[in-house]
Amino acid sequence: MATELEKTDLRRARSERSSKRLLEAATQLIADQGYSATSIAQIAQKAGYSHGLVSQRFGSKSDLIRMLAREFQSYFATDRLEPALKERSGLDALIVVIETYLDAVAGSGTLGRAYYELFGESIVLVPEIHETFVQADRNFRDLLTKTVRAAIDAGEIPAEVNVHALASVVLSIVRGTSMQWLLDGASLDLTAIKGEVRRLFERAFAGSEKRPRSLRLSKTNR
Repeated sequence: MATELEKTDLRRARSERSSKRLLEAATQLIADQGYSATSIAQIAQKAGYSHGLVSQRFGSKSDLIRMLAREFQSYFATDRLEPALKERSGLDALIVVIETYLDAVAGSGTLGRAYYELFGESIVLVPEIHETFVQADRNFRDLLTKTVRAAIDAGEIPAEVNVHALASVVLSIVRGTSMQWLLDGASLDLTAIKGEVRRLFERAFAGSEKRPRSLRLSKTNR
């Protein structure tokens, strides 16, 4: 007979498996038809579970969506960005963030498409998930702001650059290119786009002095 510990482990494994299947079903449905057209009943049916299990496991549909959003964010930040940024610094790190995000959207299949379906609907159509995506944008801008500041400190971006404005410009490139790829990826050469991003950024800041920011500022203030 199974011990209590074994029974607990079995229940946990079943719970994790059902949660994964429900999340996958929600991701597929939202990628295909959007948030507004997707119901809890459809998610349960597609996953092969009862309507009640979805509510029991996730609470409301908007709670499930918040988890789906976190899934994409974790996929980007942990699975893709952390290894990509190893031994990268300065301007190169900023460019790698852009490249990695575009690769993450292109490589995440229905997860990336569902995320952007939700992103679009959160602006006006679905106020209950609006704050989730506002916070996601702020978090991404914070990451870009820190990366820009590090490049300035490394002397690879001029000290007079408006850090927050440049972070927003980079985010616009990322969001806009991702939307184009999701709309009509077959007509885009993502490798060429990433190459142009690198070329443009490296040329834009080619004149920056390769010295720490403190030294450049002290020279300016003489």
